[in-house]
Amino acid sequence: MSYLVGVAFTDRNFREIEQAFAKYKDYLDSIKQSLPPAAYGFASAPWHYNPHDHRCPHDSWVESVVVREKSSGSRHEIRNIELAVRLLGAYHDGHLELSYISVVSYSFSSKQDSSGSNKGHGDWLVDEVRLSESNLVLHEIIFSSGSRWLIECQDIESAWIPLSSPAS
Repeated sequence: MSYLVGVAFTDRNFREIEQAFAKYKDYLDSIKQSLPPAAYGFASAPWHYNPHDHRCPHDSWVESVVVREKSSGSRHEIRNIELAVRLLGAYHDGHLELSYISVVSYSFSSKQDSSGSNKGHGDWLVDEVRLSESNLVLHEIIFSSGSRWLIECQDIESAWIPLSSPAS
């Protein structure tokens, strides 16, 4: 069940948005013990859904997505997928970096605009962290272009990297 990704975020439905966030917060509290501390910390961080906080992913832009397939074993036969996402923050003053650890599945869908051209993902609109049917971390993200990401993994780590200001 999703809590935020199905809600139309407009000025006209403030009450519905408020209720969706309250239900999502209750859901996160109910699964706190089942989530790894880093994933829970990211999902429940006060800055995560506060658009006035520069670390908030809302309105940020995708700069890069890197898929790494790490290997081990005598023939490198043991494979492990990790995803690294780098976002330019909405205020363009830093990067939010997300690391998805031990990814078991992921899907990225992208939409083209009506002219048939692809103008990127657009703004990160909303996301939510849930438990998957396998009791793993599930992160769903919706972008303004209509693009949608769904990532199932063992954990999510996040880091905010401020851009250094130019020397005066």
